[in-house]
Formats: sequence, structure tokens, C-alpha cells
Amino acid sequence: MRNRQRLVAAARQAFVELGPEVSLETVARRAGVGTTTLYRHFPSKEEMVEAVLDELIQPVQENAERAEQVADPHEAFRFVFAQGCTMPEEDVLAFARLAAASARAERYANALVVRVVRGVTERLREAGGLRPDLTAEDIAMFVRMADAADSREHRIKATEILLAGITRVAPHEAREAP
Repeated sequence: MRNRQRLVAAARQAFVELGPEVSLETVARRAGVGTTTLYRHFPSKEEMVEAVLDELIQPVQENAERAEQVADPHEAFRFVFAQGCTMPEEDVLAFARLAAASARAERYANALVVRVVRGVTERLREAGGLRPDLTAEDIAMFVRMADAADSREHRIKATEILLAGITRVAPHEAREAP
């Protein structure tokens, strides 16, 4: 297990520094293991990319699980949707870059984001706060669109605009409006 963790850490660093086209041999060398050990844990580069995507999204998944405890479904949804604005710039860029590495990586990354947003999306829909024609898959696409912005400030702006377009005003907010 320790070699696997070293490989994932080395792959993450190598992918950030050199891009997803970095060789597996470079990753093995950086991890201080032989290629046989690398291939025992990751028979293909695709599997290594998926492991790094899993690691990158882990804090986001943990935040989404905490958001499930937030009483207001609008606040829980907003929190999960806007997480990309609070992620370190390097992680946002690494996730996007790895997701674009191949069709398989893109499908895998999208499935990870869908898993993160599904609970709060369904909860908000049940509360009447989400356009009824939107699915968790749609929300995942919007999250990835916002995260693709070129800076934290642009991600915040894109997130706010997307949230305004996909959510419905909560009853208490409608009463407070002038």
C-alpha cells in the first residue's frame, strides 16, 4: 500500500509539473520504485490518471458529505457547487488537465463530479429550488464549466452566474426582495 501511495503522490506531482503526457517510467523514478512495481499497481496510465483524479477530488467529496448535514438545501447546494472556488488553483488546473487527457479520463472525472453533486442536487430539486429539467449530470457539467475559468476571480463570477440561472429563489429570499 505504501508503494501505491508513493506512486500516486509522484504521479500527481509529475502530472502537475510535466502534464499528463509524462511517462510512467518518470513517475516510477520519482516514486523511488521500479517499473515492475508501478505496473503491478497501475497496469495502464489510464488507471494512474484515475487514481490521481480520485485523490484530487477527495477533499471535495468530504466537503460534499459535510454539506449533506446543512439544514437548508439551497445553502448545501451552493456550498458544493462553489467548492471549485475554494480549491487550490493547482488542484483545479490539475483536475481539468487530467480530465482532458483522454475520453476515458473525461468520463471518469465527470462521474466523480456527478457523485459529488448528486445528493445536494436531488435534495434541492425535492425542495423546489432547482429547475426541474436539470439532472446531477447537468450540474456536474456546470461545475466543470465554472472550474474551467482561468482564474479564481473568474471561477467565482462564473459560479455566481451559473447558480443564478439554475436555481430558483428560496421562499424566504423572495419575501426579502424589494
